[in-house]
Amino acid sequence: MLIFFFSSPSFAQQKKSIRFELVDSGNIETFNELLHDFDLSKTYNDTVSIQKDLNLFLSKVQSHGYLSASCDSSIFTKDSISVFFFVGEIYKWAVIKNGNIDGSFLSGTGIKAKKNKDVPINFQKVSQWMEIILKNCENKGYPFANIKLNNITFENNEFTADLELNKNKLVKIDSIIIKGNATIAPVYIYNYIDIKPGELYNEAKLSRITSRFKELAFIKEIKPNQLLFTENITKLYLYLDNKKASQFDGVIGFLPDDNNEGKINLTGEVHLKLQNSLQRGEVIEFNWKQLPNKTQDLKIHLLYPFLFNTPFGVDGNLSIYRKDSTYTDVIKNFGVQYSISGNNYLKAFVTDKESNLGSTEGLENITVLPAYADISILSYGATFHFEKLDYRINPTKGYMFEFIGSTGNRTIKKNASINPIAYDSLELQSVTYEGVLNADFYLSLGGKNVLNLGTKSGLIFNDQLFTNELYRIGGLKSLRGFDEESIYASSFSIGKIEYRYLLEQNSFLFTFVNAAYYENKSRGFNLKDTPWGFGAGLNFETRIGIMSISYALGKQFDNPIYFKNGKIHFGIVNYF
Repeated sequence: MLIFFFSSPSFAQQKKSIRFELVDSGNIETFNELLHDFDLSKTYNDTVSIQKDLNLFLSKVQSHGYLSASCDSSIFTKDSISVFFFVGEIYKWAVIKNGNIDGSFLSGTGIKAKKNKDVPINFQKVSQWMEIILKNCENKGYPFANIKLNNITFENNEFTADLELNKNKLVKIDSIIIKGNATIAPVYIYNYIDIKPGELYNEAKLSRITSRFKELAFIKEIKPNQLLFTENITKLYLYLDNKKASQFDGVIGFLPDDNNEGKINLTGEVHLKLQNSLQRGEVIEFNWKQLPNKTQDLKIHLLYPFLFNTPFGVDGNLSIYRKDSTYTDVIKNFGVQYSISGNNYLKAFVTDKESNLGSTEGLENITVLPAYADISILSYGATFHFEKLDYRINPTKGYMFEFIGSTGNRTIKKNASINPIAYDSLELQSVTYEGVLNADFYLSLGGKNVLNLGTKSGLIFNDQLFTNELYRIGGLKSLRGFDEESIYASSFSIGKIEYRYLLEQNSFLFTFVNAAYYENKSRGFNLKDTPWGFGAGLNFETRIGIMSISYALGKQFDNPIYFKNGKIHFGIVNYF
């Protein structure tokens, strides 16, 4: 590229504009086309700005194949600068050939000898081709490759050249050495970073190592990885320590008793999550809830990633929900999970749900089923989960997105204790569809201020739903300001806005508003509402864990807001 320099006396107060005078007037049409994007109305206070814009314009002209273009001279007047510009003739490729380069290294360049014939020369594009070829080499085991143009000929304004590649030595990662106190099976690390001993050098994978470990919950990188090249072997050193990721937490809730004024219901939740306890990156999770009215909920989750040293893992869930003596749900879920990167994954799963009535006393002679029924559903579906958070425990920026979709065969089972006539009007075999969306976004507002925007939505579609098939929303982890799982919905959407003021890395004050729209289109019901809630709270770190306390109020239907109906939640999370 030709760079144009000039000097002049310092500018007066009056700004100056640029005027072009074409030296080779035969190219005026071409020049006007090239001048289309140049702002002739712009004025300048100094010569540095003029020189910068003229050099950019000259580079653009040369990139169109006018290699001899130049700014020959300039004349300063009172209010303008006349620049005498030479366009010159256009130079084209006769042919640019691959030379000795194998086709696999040309991926992404678009180099084709016939395609480039009679195309104006653009050395910037040639430079981009060379960079792409070298990157392909770096990702295929040749980190020391170099490339140049060879056999260059120039005749009748046409340019011919060969691309010549010198790959140099083929490099393999002979061994991966882990330093630090990380208690993890090396094979897990190999699969997680997607680099195994004996594989070819791959610059793209190596450059992602640090960001990959930032996404891992139970391992941290204590210093950047290093490569040791010797004449015969190459070693990759990783410096890793354990990070607290397993957790034990509990929540206690104090809720007004709707049936006994002045009394309080005690609810609670215990959650245990073990990560990497077997040193294979696995997850073992146990969650138990005590809800009002003698209702209990138990969930067990097992995840074993990178099965047989592949990106695939197995995922299993067992859920047992007992609604006092009304019914019991037993849900078994098995999935195959494909790890993409970090905590991002795709999963295909099968779910078997059995919902059975408890007491059938008084139902022996009914002719119409009540709101509950014995139901079994065998469904198949997929999960898409993506997240990128700067700090897992208390994010200040990033996102989490998850979508779960499924379809299944649904059977209404006849209960031997219920009059068979009650089933006559029902379609015992049908198909059900379900979709769930969870998303959270964290935005840093500067300083210690963070905004959390979130949504949870769900839809179950079937023409004859029963109450024991519906979503149960409400409570600390869905719609705050309401009793835990007190709202039954066939479809819902919850939106959340939460402001956080950070006190420390794991401590913050917060205030929130959440609102929902839901419908209950099940047997005996056809209602909709827009409940909403608001409140405030505090999370603070102690020696025994991160403690939280919050107070929330909610409003639904036309009921007024009473402060005596506020929900108070205490919780503690311990990471170990």
